[in-house]
Amino acid sequence: MENQLIQLYLLVCQVYDTCSETCFQRLSNNSKPQFTDQQLVTIYLFGHLQGVFEKKAIHKLIDNYWRHFFPRLPAYQTFVARLNQLEPTFQALGGYLQQLLAEHRQPEIDHVIDSVPVMLARGGHAGSGANGEECR
Repeated sequence: MENQLIQLYLLVCQVYDTCSETCFQRLSNNSKPQFTDQQLVTIYLFGHLQGVFEKKAIHKLIDNYWRHFFPRLPAYQTFVARLNQLEPTFQALGGYLQQLLAEHRQPEIDHVIDSVPVMLARGGHAGSGANGEECR
């Protein structure tokens, strides 16, 4: 799992370095933070990869088991506040990953079309179709 965490961090850093700077703006005046947005995004994504989806549980996972990789992990309240400010970052990251996956995906050739209409009715009309005939 250490390799997975390191690879994820490197991917996040690559995205930060190669995508438009307007997508990844720090919302504070601290140009050299002790705990970076890249680390924050990595932690959030790593938590999801581990099957942990709540912010509090992700913070606890990192604090208990992965603290040596993130010695400057902020308190939970700060972690959540900064994470909530990164919505545009996650949108841009999702777009980047979608584009990356699309490059390796084979185009779909087959399509399935359902040509049978679905008859919908409510209440007293539940026994009859759209043209008034009784359904059996």
